[in-house]
Amino acid sequence: MLDKKRIAPRVGIVLGATVLFTYLLMVMGTFVTSTGSGLACPDWPLCYGTVVPPLELAIWFEWSHRLLGGITSSLILVSTFVVWRYYKGLPRVFTSLMLSLLVVGVLLGGITVLIEAPLLSTFAHVAIISSHLIIATLVLICLLFTLRYVLLSKGKAKGTVTGAKGTRGYFRLLFGAVYLQVVLGIVVRYSGATLACPDVPLCGGKIIPDFSSYMVALHFTHRVSAVLILILAAALLYRAVKEGSGARSFAIALTLILFQATFGILIVVTQMFLPVIILHAATGFMLLGFLAYQSVPEFFRLKLNGEQERSVETS
Repeated sequence: MLDKKRIAPRVGIVLGATVLFTYLLMVMGTFVTSTGSGLACPDWPLCYGTVVPPLELAIWFEWSHRLLGGITSSLILVSTFVVWRYYKGLPRVFTSLMLSLLVVGVLLGGITVLIEAPLLSTFAHVAIISSHLIIATLVLICLLFTLRYVLLSKGKAKGTVTGAKGTRGYFRLLFGAVYLQVVLGIVVRYSGATLACPDVPLCGGKIIPDFSSYMVALHFTHRVSAVLILILAAALLYRAVKEGSGARSFAIALTLILFQATFGILIVVTQMFLPVIILHAATGFMLLGFLAYQSVPEFFRLKLNGEQERSVETS
């Protein structure tokens, strides 16, 4: 019988590395699309028919993104193998879903290049490009769910399970709200609605805009939901401090939300200054990942407590 307390840290290292590379890939993807380099390599999976494309900046932005994607995909495959080797139950479900999403994501990436998605009609462009990044967020969530579950099964975070009961599902609530906001932000970004409201804090000089186009409606909805999430996070932090449970984690979440909101405002103020766009995306993905990790005991508490994790197989 393999000792899960000995195996879990090793599996955790593999999963942690995969989480890191997935996060970097998502940030790099934001950089590539923001610099207009998404079609710098006109073919797929090669670039100009070779693995060493011409030495042009835009081309190497896109090619570096593909290389990073290749490394990340390999790590996801290794993570899936390791988890299936040593664990049963939910970890296998998470990694199977993750692997399926990876296949769809890779195919969408190829389709984006081969049919020149950024040059398609507005609806097709938004659907394909947004779906690609939304799938990446789901892969990140599956990875973090698996990582937290593995660490909990080791027994290292048993106190966290007790604390999660004290938070009464609040992390799960905040995670759901932030995920919907991230998806909405992705749609806003790739529908070209980022500057649909060109001023802050008003929108077109009005508290409530005219909604003259769907882009204004998307942008304004994104702003309103950001304010609601900020209020929700502040209220949850206040309650956590009052109840003495989870205050530190909620404080981290609120801090990330404040940074995210600040970068969102600066995107409009600076008229989409590239470093601000990257920081906005990077903070948003970090916030989403943090909340996904924190919400695992709340989502799967019964599984963790009732099945004794059924985690490590005999060799």
